[in-house]
Formats: sequence, structure tokens, C-alpha cells
Amino acid sequence: MSQLPAIDARQQDSITDQQAQFFLDNGLLLIRNLINSAELAALQQHTQVLVDRAVQGIPEKAPAGDWTDEHDVHYRRHSVTGKITPYRIEYVIDKTAANKALLGHPFILRSIEKIQGRNFLPTWDSMVFKRQGMGALIPWHRDGRPYDQSRLTIDPTAAAVNVDFYLDGSDMTNCLWAIPGSNRWPHDQALARIAQLNSSKEFSTDGAVPLPVQPGDVLFHSTLTLHGSPAAQSQLRRVVYYEFRPIEVEATIGPHTPQYIPLKQKVLLSCLRHRSKADYAADEKPFEYKPDASWAFPADDGQALGGYRFHHADYWRVA
Repeated sequence: MSQLPAIDARQQDSITDQQAQFFLDNGLLLIRNLINSAELAALQQHTQVLVDRAVQGIPEKAPAGDWTDEHDVHYRRHSVTGKITPYRIEYVIDKTAANKALLGHPFILRSIEKIQGRNFLPTWDSMVFKRQGMGALIPWHRDGRPYDQSRLTIDPTAAAVNVDFYLDGSDMTNCLWAIPGSNRWPHDQALARIAQLNSSKEFSTDGAVPLPVQPGDVLFHSTLTLHGSPAAQSQLRRVVYYEFRPIEVEATIGPHTPQYIPLKQKVLLSCLRHRSKADYAADEKPFEYKPDASWAFPADDGQALGGYRFHHADYWRVA
């Protein structure tokens, strides 16, 4: 991999064509200084409530293995201390106002449009965090299986893109590690490498690069890029993840059913309205969501949604 390009969101309003190509080639792209201080403070305040509730929800007697509670919080055993710790919360757009406005960030949406085209869709929202003093290990993995390339009309790396918003900084004690270019590997090769990396008692960084960041930085990663992070006993590290996929892929292959598409278009439109009312976004040029006529979005009547949590299992199919 060439050195990650220097991208400062204060100097441009989206990624460039060359930066988009770097992402397609390497499966990674780092953008500095994307979230301004006022928005960052709002996100930190709102998500801290979720983290605190997750910690308070740790039961005295934990089930075996990993599990999820009624608040969409995932728990696992901390490999250093042996204690149970929360590490992931699903459907964060539904849970905080700041996360709603974040989905409408114009730099992000213009950049996703450059990678995936104008017919894109937000398909997943969650927050992964390393609790202060007890950050869970995230084993090496891909975020999902690759699509059958014979059924794709776009670059496989563009078919599923995760945007990782860092609300806290990370350093060599708790940062993400990734293998650039692994987004291009055949799935059998990726699975073999994942098994090899995860066979060690210690978190292996063989062939990987560390990605330490500052609060407000954003990482784009392909769902096919191999990545993971070690167990930590350092500071809190929160990362909000928004996944995007092209509508054509969702409609014809999945992993969600076609009924999911207009629901998530309504979510995006509503979140764009939330952002338009946020004081910290007042000086921005708003993003205009304009998919092709064949994928016309639902009528934007300005009415609030009944909710922003559309359970994946209710709209899931084999990809």
C-alpha cells in the first residue's frame, strides 16, 4: 500500500476522484478533522449516556459467550481482566439526536456518492467502543462475505462501505489495525489469514498497519478489508459506524429485502432535516440526495418517522 493520502476535511468538501480510487485499491481511507468541535461535543455527550447505560446493564451472572441485551448492547468477556464488558450498541441513529444529524454530514454523503454513485443507501448504524480500562478485543475479521462478483456491475469494494466516525482518539494501546489491499483477496484466502491471525494468544499484527486517530477523524473501510483491534486497558474509545450500499445491489442481491430500501431512504431524508436544524451545521452546504428516477425516494412530506430502528432480521435474506 502507498502511504495513506493526507486528507483534511477543512480543505475540501468531499474526497477527490484520486482518493476514491485509492480507497477502491486499498480498502482504507482516512479523513482528518471532519467533525467540528461543537458537533463532536454533542456526539460525545449523547453517546456517553449509551455507554453508561451499557455498563450499568452488566448482569451479576453473565451468560456464556457473547450476548445482546434488550437495549441492543453486545457484551463479551474482557480477555485481560476476565470480566464482562460491553463493546457494541446497534441502531444508534434511533437512540440519539446527534447521531441522526451525523448521517446527514455533507462531506460524507458527497464522498459516498463519489464511490458508489448517486443511488446509495444507509444500511447499518452502530457504535463500537472500548470501555475505559476494559476495552474488549475485536478479533480479526471481515464485516461480511463478499458478493458473487458475477452478479455485480460495480467494483466489489464499492458495494459495501463502512464510515467510522471517531469520537475519541486512539493510540497504539487501543487503535484499529488493518491489512491494506485485503479487500481484493479471494474469500478463501481472507478466511485462512483471519484464522492464522486469530490463532495467537496475543493479538497479532503480522502484515498489518496501525491506524491511530484524533477525535473527529473519520476512516472509510471496505467491509472486505481485514481489520481488528487488541484488548485494552486504556482510555475510552468510541467509534460510530455507518454502512452504505448501492440501492441496485440491495434490490437485486441483498443482504436486505427490497422493502428495506424506501424505509432507509426515509431515514436519510429525515436525518438531512435534522442536520439542517443543527446549529453546528449552519455554515455547511447541505447535501442533496438525488437518486435516479428509477429509485425515486418516498415523498418527503416533512413528517417525523415513527422510528429509526428497522431490525435487520425483519428484512434479511441470503446475499
